[in-house]
Amino acid sequence: MALFPLEEFSATIAANSPDPVLETGFEEHRIEAYEQGYKAGWDDAAAAQAEEQSRVSADFARNLQELSFTYHEARSQILNSLKPLFTEMVSKVLPTLAQGNLPQTIVDEVLTVASDQTDAEIEIVISPANRPALEHLLEGLTSLDVNIIEESTMAEGLAYLRFSDSEKQIDLTSVLTGVSQLVEGFFAQQEKVAING
Repeated sequence: MALFPLEEFSATIAANSPDPVLETGFEEHRIEAYEQGYKAGWDDAAAAQAEEQSRVSADFARNLQELSFTYHEARSQILNSLKPLFTEMVSKVLPTLAQGNLPQTIVDEVLTVASDQTDAEIEIVISPANRPALEHLLEGLTSLDVNIIEESTMAEGLAYLRFSDSEKQIDLTSVLTGVSQLVEGFFAQQEKVAING
């Protein structure tokens, strides 16, 4: 006989005891939430890094373009400032040098031939403007049989050397024309490059 009825705790304990299924589900939910948070953080970091990389790449490309533009602009300005100098050289300085050097070039050629053919008669056909300088250079070469023939229609940069069995042309005018064309072609090409970028 029981004086006091005692409460049965085993049922309550069983009811309040954690359900292994519920506890496993809670743990899985917690791990899943952690993974989602970790993934979201990682995605944010990757997006921020990609954005920063894109910005750096754009800045770098812009800086390269500015440098390239500055280089081409400076190069174009330098070439434009040099063009009159080269044009003057080709049109005035080089012809004067060529005219001054033609008599020496003729004498050098005559001496070369005379060393091989000691008894060769030599005719030099030149412009009348070149005769005084040529005669001056030939004054000391009395052992050579040289006949100077003036041809009024010849250019000042042109001469013909006739030997007993051959003829040679010295044409500094053509050389100057070729140099002039090269300079003009170079600057024309640079202008095309500057226009087309």
